[in-house]
Amino acid sequence: MIRVPNWVGDAVIAVPALRELRRIFAGARITLAARPWVAGLFEGEGIADELIPIRDARNFIQASLNFLSQARQTRQSQFDLAVLLQNAFGAALLARAGGAKRIAGYPTDRRRALLDFVLPFEPNYKTAHQVRYYLNIAAELERRLTGESHVEIDTAQPRLHVTDDKRERARLLLERSGVRTIEPWERARIVALNPGATNSRAKRWLAERFASTADRLAERNGFQTIIVGAKGDVDDANAVASLMRTPATVLAGQTDIAELKALLACTSLVISNDTGTAHVSAALNVPTVVVFGPTEHVSTRPLSDVAMIVRHDVECSPCMLRECPIDHRCMTRVEVDDVYRAAESLMISAAG
Repeated sequence: MIRVPNWVGDAVIAVPALRELRRIFAGARITLAARPWVAGLFEGEGIADELIPIRDARNFIQASLNFLSQARQTRQSQFDLAVLLQNAFGAALLARAGGAKRIAGYPTDRRRALLDFVLPFEPNYKTAHQVRYYLNIAAELERRLTGESHVEIDTAQPRLHVTDDKRERARLLLERSGVRTIEPWERARIVALNPGATNSRAKRWLAERFASTADRLAERNGFQTIIVGAKGDVDDANAVASLMRTPATVLAGQTDIAELKALLACTSLVISNDTGTAHVSAALNVPTVVVFGPTEHVSTRPLSDVAMIVRHDVECSPCMLRECPIDHRCMTRVEVDDVYRAAESLMISAAG
């Protein structure tokens, strides 16, 4: 059993480690334990044989009942090994309560006593890209089991795939929404905007600048615009659409993560705040511009040759705050020209 990270961006970052674990345990039956909003990300990836959903809870009683139910379900599977990519104490406790014979992971969140394989961090793990953070788990585990590791840490990048049938369904959704598409195995001239950011107003670039960027791409480069996001991003999506001079199709709140993944695979450009969407599109090899402000960009940016970040150095960033207590200067100093130039550069690279 492999417990994957809880958030979409982290789950994408963990994909190279998941592929290495699939290689290391090629003869084993692998089960992913994942939150429902992440699970669909792994459809069609060949990483695991089955999935255990880790249900969310709104209060202590519900959380306790969920824990007991999931522990019983896990115990029935009689796992030989639980590999924890998720850092929380609760992940280790559930694996132990679920009867896993051995548990491997980092000694984070005071859970060392629950681990059978306590895996060491890389010396620079706090500053290196998080792809390495998860890959190191696979490398250390392989070393413990076989005496050596063949994990390629230095060159790995997340890669995701979409099956033809999923892509065709996404194309039909676009067509029904009035967006012109082409054959399902090709990408239409569509830009996807992702102006929301779950639980963080500070990570949201200005709506009027998303709108102006999309208008420029439509008028100068012939792009159609779709606006994507989770259910909580609908207001942000509608705000951007209302500010645009050119047409935009709002699909925010209408897709789960598997459907969003397929939808992004039909586009040829994505412009996003620092969210899971940016990681998904970059892993699909879709040119992706990511606006960074209050968050740390070195270790958490989409690790892809087709992703470009746009940010301005300010004295208070990265602050990691969800609400800016001053003037939001890290985001207001990012201009439309900055993002458009990045998009143009990626389009030139893609064409060449």
